[in-house]
Amino acid sequence: MTLAESIAFDLNFEAKYVSLVAQTASHRYKTYSIPKKTGGTRTIEHPARELKLFQRWLVENLFARLPVHRAARAYKRGSSIYRNASQHKSHNFILKVDFKDFFPSIRAVDIYHLLQTHLDTLKGRIASTSDIELVCRLVCRNGRLTIGAPSSPIVSNCVMYEFDETWVTVSRQNRITYTRYADDLYFSTNEGNVLERVLNDLKADLGQRPYPVLRINEEKTVFTSRKRRRLVTGLVLTPAGTISLGRHRKRVIKSLVYRNSQGRLQPEQVASLKGMLAYAQSVEPSFIERLRRKYGSLGYGKSE
Repeated sequence: MTLAESIAFDLNFEAKYVSLVAQTASHRYKTYSIPKKTGGTRTIEHPARELKLFQRWLVENLFARLPVHRAARAYKRGSSIYRNASQHKSHNFILKVDFKDFFPSIRAVDIYHLLQTHLDTLKGRIASTSDIELVCRLVCRNGRLTIGAPSSPIVSNCVMYEFDETWVTVSRQNRITYTRYADDLYFSTNEGNVLERVLNDLKADLGQRPYPVLRINEEKTVFTSRKRRRLVTGLVLTPAGTISLGRHRKRVIKSLVYRNSQGRLQPEQVASLKGMLAYAQSVEPSFIERLRRKYGSLGYGKSE
């Protein structure tokens, strides 16, 4: 049974239709832009219903069988920005490196290489190069991953396995902690004058690595230390070795809780506040406890 036939059988389509969707996949996206928090816009390429359905099938039946490195902290069950930050909270020095255009940098040829490498693991699903080509067409648009396809996160994690393994090994040899949260790399250590060399070695590695071809966003490369404000996946690492939401985020939440206690929030704002509070509870429960002591139910009742 070909891969197209397997997809068709499970999802109650004809195999010819699955192949047709794959052949025309690049034309089956709705494109729009959303504002970035840091300014500018981000392009979202959202797949049509059938294409999205096939991509999700591939996630569950194909890519879920492939290894994702333990250093990858995003797009995995049980992963969170808090868990990522906690790996670095006891270290004095941190280097953050950001990849430019991460998803679109991962190409069909990278996915082809990945699937060929794991043919034994995928036995029973991938039987030929035609099957591999079908996968590449279904998860890529114009030969690249997109921001918006449900398959892009896990595909990126699988493609990055060899990279993550290399940098876990290198980091361990140099008493450095390495994690990757999507396109953000974090290196932390208590050894001074080490991370500059790591950045140079990373650039050299990327320059000679054929799969995938990634570029560093130089504007977002950050060196920091305990003497300054240390941020990891948006969370503040305090000098005491704990993890905090940060003053600005706390001020926003406090203001919203106060306004809600006065009955001054709209229902959609209350829903947003609930999400913020749940997030804050998972990161810094002591902050929520202080709010609860002051506001009781945190003001939910007056706007619901």
